[in-house]
Amino acid sequence: MAQSGPRLATRAQSRVSSRDEATIAYIKKILCSRPPTAGTDPDVPTRKIEDSSLEELLPPLTSSNEVDIQLYALIAVILSNFVQTWYNRITPDQQFVSEIVQIIAHCTRGLEQRLRKVDLEGLLLDEVPDLLATHVRAIKTCRASRTGSPTAREVQLRYHALNPHVALEPLPLDDDTAHRQSENETAWCLLLVNRVLPLLLPPEDLQNPCLDVLVSEVFAELIFRNGICGKACEPWLIWDGVAKLLRSLRSVKGTLPKNSSVPLNRLDEYGLLAASRASEDPLPHGRPRRRFDALSHTFWFTMQCVITAWVLLRACFIALMQAGTLPARSSRNPSKSKASEGVPVTTNTISGLVETPSATKAKRPIVDMHIWGCISEVLSLDQRMPWLSGILSLVQRLSLQGPGQLCQTNSRLDRLMSSTIHQRLLAAAPDWLPPVLQAARSALFPDNVLAAGRAQPPSSDEVVEIKRECARAIVEAMMPDVVGAAFFATKDHDLMREDVEAQVLDLLADAYVNKHLVVLAVELIVVRLFPELGSIAAGR
Repeated sequence: MAQSGPRLATRAQSRVSSRDEATIAYIKKILCSRPPTAGTDPDVPTRKIEDSSLEELLPPLTSSNEVDIQLYALIAVILSNFVQTWYNRITPDQQFVSEIVQIIAHCTRGLEQRLRKVDLEGLLLDEVPDLLATHVRAIKTCRASRTGSPTAREVQLRYHALNPHVALEPLPLDDDTAHRQSENETAWCLLLVNRVLPLLLPPEDLQNPCLDVLVSEVFAELIFRNGICGKACEPWLIWDGVAKLLRSLRSVKGTLPKNSSVPLNRLDEYGLLAASRASEDPLPHGRPRRRFDALSHTFWFTMQCVITAWVLLRACFIALMQAGTLPARSSRNPSKSKASEGVPVTTNTISGLVETPSATKAKRPIVDMHIWGCISEVLSLDQRMPWLSGILSLVQRLSLQGPGQLCQTNSRLDRLMSSTIHQRLLAAAPDWLPPVLQAARSALFPDNVLAAGRAQPPSSDEVVEIKRECARAIVEAMMPDVVGAAFFATKDHDLMREDVEAQVLDLLADAYVNKHLVVLAVELIVVRLFPELGSIAAGR
C-alpha cells in the first residue's frame, strides 16, 4: 500500500508523456537536430536524441515543464516556417538555431522573474478589464447612429478618432495610406523590441550586432508584427481560437455536451427501458402511483435544497472565520511607493506606451475592480436585465460604503476573495496555461504548419461558419440552462447562438479596430513588466 502513491504518479506521468509524445518529437526534430553541447563531451554525439529527454536537450524556459513543452512547440513552428526556410538556403549550420533558442530561454526566464514582481491581481482584474470595457463602449458608441447602420469604414474612422494611436495612423483607406500605416506599425514594433531587449538579453549578446539585429527582427517582425498585430487581430482567428479553447477546457474537465445523456444500458439506449417501466404499473393503480412519485420527488427536492443551503452556509462561515488569519494584501507593484510619497501621476508615451494612473494607486477592493463592469459591458447587462444591473450596483455600493464596509480593502471578505483568486487562478497557471497555449498554436498553425486552408484568409462563407461554431461553443459552455433561459429570454439554443453572434462576437468583427485593443494591451503589459520604460518616457 505504501507504493500506491508512486505508482499513481508514474501512471499519470506516462499518460502525460503519451499525450505530448508527438509534440515532443516535433520539437526534437526542429530544435534538436544537433545537440548544443556537441564537441565538448565525447558521450554526447553517440547519444541518440530520441532517447534523451527534452530537459537534457534544451534549456528550461519557465519553472513548469508542461508550459515549456507548449512554448517550445510554438517556437519550433515559428522557426520552422519563418526562419529555417531561408536560413537553410544559406548554410546547413544549425548553430544559429541553438543560439536563438538559448537567447529565447534567457528572455523567458527573465520575463518570469519580472512577472513575479508584477501585481497580477490588479493587472488581470482591474487594468486589462478597464481597457476592454473602454474598447467595448467605444465600439457601441461608434455603431450608434440615428440615420441607420454605419458602414465598417465609418466605424473605423469614428473609433480611431476616439482612440488615436501613432502605430495605427493613418486610417488605411487606400493603398498609399495602408502602406504608410504598415510602416508606422513596423516602426512601433521595432521601437518596442529595441527598448525591451536590452533589459532582457545578456550583455555579451548585446555586443554582437548581427545577432542583435536577427533577434530584433524575429521578435519585431514575426512575433509582434505578423503574430500579435497581424493574425491575432483577425476576427476569424479569434473566434476559432475561442471555440477551440472552450472545447479543449471542457474536454480536460471531462464534461459532456449539453442535451446529451449516457445510456444506462442497452434497454435505455434503444428506448425499451421506459416501455418496460410503464408496463410494470397496472392501469388501475397508475394515478396513486403518480401522486406518490410527485410527493416523493417534492420531498427529496426539498431535502436537497435544505442540505445544499446548510453546506453553503457552513462553508461560508468557516471561510469567513479562516479569513481572519489571512495576511493583508501586500502590494507587489513597485510604483506604489511613489504614490505614497506624493509623486504626481502623468500620462506618458513611448510612441504609445501608456503609463495609466491606476499603476500608482493603492490596492483597490476586489469588489470595486473593473472586471465586474467589464463583464456587464460585454454582456450588455444594463440593457438585457436593468433590474439585475441595478441590484448588483446597489449591493456593490453598500458593501463598500455601507455599515461596516464589508468589502473594503483588507477586510475579511476582501482578503478571502484575494486569497481564492491567487489559489484558483494565479497559482494554478501551470495547470490551465498549457491548454491555452496548445489551443493558440492549433489556431495559428494547424498541424504545426501553414495549412492550405489557413495560409490565406478564409472566404466569407468560411468566416460565417467559424463565427457560428464559436457562438455554439460559447452557448454550450454557459451556465445551467435555467440561467441561460433567463438571460436570453428563450430556451431555444439556436436563438441563443444568434444572439451571441450579434451582440458579443460582432464586437470583434473588425481587424483594424481589434488592433487598437491589442496594441494598448501590449503597451500596458510591457510597462508593468518593465516599469523603467515608464520613467524613460517621463524623462523624454
